[in-house]
Amino acid sequence: MRAGRFPEEPDMRIWWQSSTPIHRLHDYRNTLTAHLESVKRPDTTVHVSGVDDGSMDLHYNAVVAVNSYGPGGVLNKIIQAADQGYDAVAIGCFLDPAMQEARELAPIPVLGLGETSMLVSCMLGQKFSGIAFHAKQAQYYDRKAFEYGLAARHIPFGHLGIDFNEVQTAFTSPGEMTGTFVRESRRLAAQGAEVVLAACATVNAIIRRENIREVDGALVMDCNAVLLKLAEAMAELARDIGLKASQRLLYQRPDRRSVGEWMRIYGFRAAAQPAP
Repeated sequence: MRAGRFPEEPDMRIWWQSSTPIHRLHDYRNTLTAHLESVKRPDTTVHVSGVDDGSMDLHYNAVVAVNSYGPGGVLNKIIQAADQGYDAVAIGCFLDPAMQEARELAPIPVLGLGETSMLVSCMLGQKFSGIAFHAKQAQYYDRKAFEYGLAARHIPFGHLGIDFNEVQTAFTSPGEMTGTFVRESRRLAAQGAEVVLAACATVNAIIRRENIREVDGALVMDCNAVLLKLAEAMAELARDIGLKASQRLLYQRPDRRSVGEWMRIYGFRAAAQPAP
């Protein structure tokens, strides 16, 4: 419990939501969980959740959409997190799946890995870039930087030239992937990038484990740690001073009865399903 707080005040609970069926990805889940546990506050509990099921072809926008919005998907899970009393949600996917939609529905802070990493990087250098695992994802991230109003601060993202299944092999044989990451980082630094983002929570988990923090003077930011710590900070701001998303237009919230009806129509689950 935090010093100076009343004994009855609950500890902080953060729901980390992956866009993958992470319960099947043991190397990733174990590495990520260990890292989050090492950087969280002592009073924070982090629940790592994935989608109930889903394809691993995450470089296809169609797969990301189905994993995000289907029953047992990202949006459904975030509704569950809010209903279960979590203090904030950290979407551990650089694509920021269902982030804006979740902010409409959840009365708690919802942060995405991509948006959070890009915004924080602007406090750490004039220009940022990042490295996706696939060229289609790199293109998607460039569009997101424009959408977030950061086109003037970003250098087009690089990529590793592999798919998500190939990323998993780097947990046991990291050499080839990390070598490509360092080469791409050097290329981006030569173009003026001062901050380089490992633009995937899975890639970030490996890069952090391999202790790659700087390449040719460019900071390699630990995006997963930044997301968790910002989620803690936003949860505390919501709790202590009532800071929440504006209800004016973009995040205007429907009433709970409407949300319940939508969940029934679309087959969303009211409670988390146990991992098989």
